[in-house]
Amino acid sequence: MAETVALVSLGCAKNLVDSEVMLGVLEQAGYEVVEDVAQADAIIVNTCAFIEPAVNEAVEALLDLAEMKAGRCRALICAGCLAQRYGGDLAEQLAEVDAFVGPDGVPEIARIVSETLGGGHPVMAEPPNFLMDAATPRRRSGAEWMAYLKIAEGCDHRCGYCLIPGIRGPYRSRTTDDIRTEVDTFISEGVREICLIAQDTSAWGRDLDPPVTLSALLASFTQSGYDGWLRLQYLHPSSVTEALIEAVRDVPCVVPYFDIPFQHAHADVLRAMHRPGNAERYLELIECIRTTIPGAALRTTFIVGYPGETDEAFGELLRFVRAARFDRLSAFTYWDEEGTASSELPDKVPSEEAEKRLAELMALQEEVSLSNNQRFVGCSMRVLIEGAVEDGEGVQGRSYRDAPDVDGAVVLPDCSPRVIEAGQFVDVVVEEALEHDLIARLE
Repeated sequence: MAETVALVSLGCAKNLVDSEVMLGVLEQAGYEVVEDVAQADAIIVNTCAFIEPAVNEAVEALLDLAEMKAGRCRALICAGCLAQRYGGDLAEQLAEVDAFVGPDGVPEIARIVSETLGGGHPVMAEPPNFLMDAATPRRRSGAEWMAYLKIAEGCDHRCGYCLIPGIRGPYRSRTTDDIRTEVDTFISEGVREICLIAQDTSAWGRDLDPPVTLSALLASFTQSGYDGWLRLQYLHPSSVTEALIEAVRDVPCVVPYFDIPFQHAHADVLRAMHRPGNAERYLELIECIRTTIPGAALRTTFIVGYPGETDEAFGELLRFVRAARFDRLSAFTYWDEEGTASSELPDKVPSEEAEKRLAELMALQEEVSLSNNQRFVGCSMRVLIEGAVEDGEGVQGRSYRDAPDVDGAVVLPDCSPRVIEAGQFVDVVVEEALEHDLIARLE
């Protein structure tokens, strides 16, 4: 009888791909993957360690699952960014955990599990070098009609608040042919939406020999005949070129959705973050996108309360948000992370003030979001149905304006999930706008 393994995946979509690769490697090695941790001989927690709340979530999950070792579980393994960030120090502090393996250990996870089940306590936190390809085993989880495709690994930026380059290593791109192969696999499996992701998706191809651009990669899909969606996420503002914007416009399967984490708008704060740009340059970029692709959706992320963020700097951020009129916006307060350049900066913003600013920013965005959504009332829209409405009637899905898990929904209250199956596209007419969601009917 095969030994069983359960995996708990925390953090972002990029981490989820690593989790799916580990599951594929384990299945190929003969392990049985189970959903119920109570039925697992070994439990893996693939962790995030970007900021303190993610670290706390990961540690709490490990400690909670350690209680399973009183039952069937014989091995608890910490994988991913937390293991890479803290390495052997974490092994000393969390005696309940049997093994620690960083991102470079993803393809070695079957060996790690075997060693740990045999009583070993491996710690693997070598400098990251692993880069998956289309031939790498992978067991996709979640909705069968949606898949994430990680086109690169690592990061070469040195943002003052970020530890990712040290955790994930230097930027390394997969080749065009390799990406196309995985896309073809997804299409053959009936995937209706493919999200291209990386730490910086827009930097893809620069490290290849010869260098290639993301716009060239998208252009290679022009004649694919794919009638699903190809979505770009995690674009760096300095790399969103006119050529890339035009490629999004010209390739039929690429949805006009730009996920660009600007992080701030005030030049002094951005300089302290080790990021280029300012509000004026960013607004010019946004104008270029909307002029080239009328109706394009823009998502962004901001950090509020960064060291040195004055009332004036925060005020400029609010003015920028009013002018930019983002479709979707996420934000979080700054966290001091040991090992980052920002942790050494003076003029820390008190946490109470940072939380106040965050609430003000998100209240403003709710007004902007509602106003943006109201523009679609009476309009036709293509929607990818995802299933029944939770705790309600009808079905819901997403439009081109909505990335999986992070954005709003299009709700069809008068439709039954018995009539419209999840994973199919339908045409709808929007009847009502809410702050985040749209209410619609079948066209």
